[in-house]
Amino acid sequence: MAVTLLAAELFDERQCTLGEGPVSSGPSHAQVEWVDIEGKKVLSRNIETGQSSEYAVPELVGFVIPTESGKSLLGTTSGPVLYDGNSFSAYASRNESDVTPMRWNDAKVSPDGDLWLGSMAITEEAGYGSFYRLDGQTQKLKKFLTGTGISNGLAWSQDERTFYYIDTLTFGIEAFDYVDRSISHRRMVIPCDTQYGFPDGMCIDSEDGLWVAFYNGSAVRRYDTRNSFAMTHEIKVPALRTTSCAFAGKALDKLIITSAERKNPASTTDDGRTYICETGFTGMATTLFAGA
Repeated sequence: MAVTLLAAELFDERQCTLGEGPVSSGPSHAQVEWVDIEGKKVLSRNIETGQSSEYAVPELVGFVIPTESGKSLLGTTSGPVLYDGNSFSAYASRNESDVTPMRWNDAKVSPDGDLWLGSMAITEEAGYGSFYRLDGQTQKLKKFLTGTGISNGLAWSQDERTFYYIDTLTFGIEAFDYVDRSISHRRMVIPCDTQYGFPDGMCIDSEDGLWVAFYNGSAVRRYDTRNSFAMTHEIKVPALRTTSCAFAGKALDKLIITSAERKNPASTTDDGRTYICETGFTGMATTLFAGA
């Protein structure tokens, strides 16, 4: 199968040290937010108006999640915490003793309204992280996986029976059965050749295609889960360290792509900026967190 090549254009010129976790929200999915994890801030830009803003966060911040109340749930190191536009308030905590300093990384709300989120070592070493569900009704954290490395992309199939997951340090995309708000039967479905980069953030389209950002790969690649996981599209991104992606816009046909600069001497002005691409596919609307 021939791979269709696409190109990303600049969406927001602000340079993030570690841009991650874009989400879209609002009536026309035009409000786009993302985090600069190491820059300790949350950024936003409206696709329709072009209006942008940002605010500082006291700690490293792994994710920003819109909630049903209009507040934001932030994955700060000691959180998650709620942000109401003025102040931060405690919401949940792992309350665990760690052998190495940890932080939250990627997170996403399930079709049931729960938040699934992963922890990782700040040193990015494998084996110290865990993967959790934050119950949208009870506000309780439940651990489902231990010994993870860098929890990244998350996505649910259209029939809500399969959950896709990326631990970047396993160098591929895995699948689980998803039943009764739980995951089981873990298996690798898309092994990746690391010469083309490391699988990072991910989202899914309305045809069950997985769009995966490749760190150190300057690309986002689409895999057709209904056709033996064949790669069908590749988006060339100006930034080397492509980190994550999410659909946005009124028709949910624009892919927002974040990237990282990481204060690397080899980085250029393209690294750390946020990009956009017309994919020809329709994505899924962001599910709001039901617990806040």
